[in-house]
Amino acid sequence: PPPAGGGGGGGGGAAGLNSLETFLPSLPLLKSLKNKYKLALVTGRPRKPDCETALKAFGLEGLFEAVVCMEDATIKPDPAPVQLALKKLMCKTGVMFGDTVDDARAAVGAGIKAVGVVPPKHDKAADTQVLTAAGASVVLSIGMSELSVLLGEG
Repeated sequence: PPPAGGGGGGGGGAAGLNSLETFLPSLPLLKSLKNKYKLALVTGRPRKPDCETALKAFGLEGLFEAVVCMEDATIKPDPAPVQLALKKLMCKTGVMFGDTVDDARAAVGAGIKAVGVVPPKHDKAADTQVLTAAGASVVLSIGMSELSVLLGEG
């Protein structure tokens, strides 16, 4: 995936901004995925302090083989950061999980499958409609529990 990743893009680095982020998959699911797949994180946030702080806060350090931040490539919805993540992973294809229209558009533009994820406190029906219109093949609930079931782990 992500690129498995979450928290709505945009840069900025405003104080406390990454404290508002919610990581989309559950940590056990992410660790399970790491055992089977190459993982990357693609974010519109700056590497320092936002991305590094969030990875540490969520206990995610070392789970991603590639981390692409806003200073590494043009930001989403441009497909460039997704393409860079694929290149760093040495993969020709992948699946990107994201909670924004820009995530879905970047994935589709990079030629990979987009999977939408509904963030906390959002309406699943409304988000499903918006993310599907942006190119998501399917939309999962927060925590991505449906993925655990599909992979036979839940």
